Amino acid sequence: MAAPCINRCGIFFRSISRTAFRRCNITAANFMCTNSGDRNPPQGTSIGGSQSPGTGNGGSTSSAHSSNGGSQSYTQSSEPQTIFSEGEVEDEEIPEESEEEFQTKQAILKASLPFVHQYGWTKKAIVAGAESIGMPSVVHGMFPRGGVELVFYFYEECNQELSTILKEKVQELKEKDEKIKTGPFIQNAIESRLKMIIPYIDKWPQAMAIQTLPQNAVQSWTNLSRVMDDIWFYAGDRSNDFNWYTKRVSLAAVYKSTEIYMLQDSSEDYLDTWCFLENRLEDVVKAGHFARNIQESQSVLSEGAKGFCLMTRNILGMNNR
Repeated sequence: MAAPCINRCGIFFRSISRTAFRRCNITAANFMCTNSGDRNPPQGTSIGGSQSPGTGNGGSTSSAHSSNGGSQSYTQSSEPQTIFSEGEVEDEEIPEESEEEFQTKQAILKASLPFVHQYGWTKKAIVAGAESIGMPSVVHGMFPRGGVELVFYFYEECNQELSTILKEKVQELKEKDEKIKTGPFIQNAIESRLKMIIPYIDKWPQAMAIQTLPQNAVQSWTNLSRVMDDIWFYAGDRSNDFNWYTKRVSLAAVYKSTEIYMLQDSSEDYLDTWCFLENRLEDVVKAGHFARNIQESQSVLSEGAKGFCLMTRNILGMNNR
């Protein structure tokens, strides 16, 4: 069942770097054309934004004159703004979506989830969902990307649910004046997130395969990185050095390996999966101790490596804290 996901892993990560640098070049070219006399980026635009979980939506708009005498507006939002913004289509302007249209699409996608068991993560499920709430079947035209929009809707809804759970847990510990135990907290967080896919476990291999397609890889990686960032943030991590990267990459590897293991697990209540998760987290801790011992023996950490990682972090939109 998990074979298609594993076979596409190479494509998944290769496409990230190709798409990242291609879009970065496009962004840079557009900036040079519209801001030839200014070396600073326009107000409200950034390669990596910052956000704390639970931040509400809001924004402000400013305008900057282009070189041809016209004007161009930029929007500054409290949400992370990256060159991989969700729904972005390369080299193509996307019309603004009204609030009513957005809410309609959300309602259709929510109504489509019960039909995933019958039709999978496909446009057929979306059509069935639309008809179930009295919408005409032709509204599937609102979802030009097809089933992947349903996958990402579900993924993002689960991410928001996990963020709420973690926030409430932290608040509960704070009221009891108890400290967060990082290891158990992270393990419970990953377990809670993985349990959210159990209702769709029979169709989840298809969802994983869809996410690894080259055209979906960047948004898939962004969604995954936000899960890891939320978990570490609520676990109390405020690192701003090289550990920021290693913690999130290591946890992402644990999450994905456990997710794949879960697809093949036939044990009661997925007990084998949770044991597998615990063992992988222990491996990460041991590897971390080993890495720290090596780092302590070095006098200087390469500044070039730091710069490259910072650039990668900004390009991929992972700089959200």
